[in-house]
Amino acid sequence: MNKYLEQLLEIEVIAKSEPASMLHADNKRCNGRLILSGKRLLFICNGNDNPEIDIDLDTINALAHESQFVDHNILTINYLQYETARFTVIDYDSWEKAIEQQRMTPHVLASLQNSLN
Repeated sequence: MNKYLEQLLEIEVIAKSEPASMLHADNKRCNGRLILSGKRLLFICNGNDNPEIDIDLDTINALAHESQFVDHNILTINYLQYETARFTVIDYDSWEKAIEQQRMTPHVLASLQNSLN
């Protein structure tokens, strides 16, 4: 991870992080790490410094649970109305709860502290 990203995640506080795979539209997979902070959801492919995807939690329209072949824990996120991201996760339910919890939690105090620094 690059320095900017490490500092950003320190400020935002990581709520959940685990190894995952991102499923592209052409059925290719990218293995890496899915990271949820108070403001965003990031996916970083193994070997890359920059995130493959960076979704602001305020832009998420819907979460869905999908299955594909033998994989029954696919987290599908619709964001910015027409964009879709799909991730293979260990436990779909825990990711859905964590994302919804972060979306509903006001992060005003953290934003205020960051602006004062």
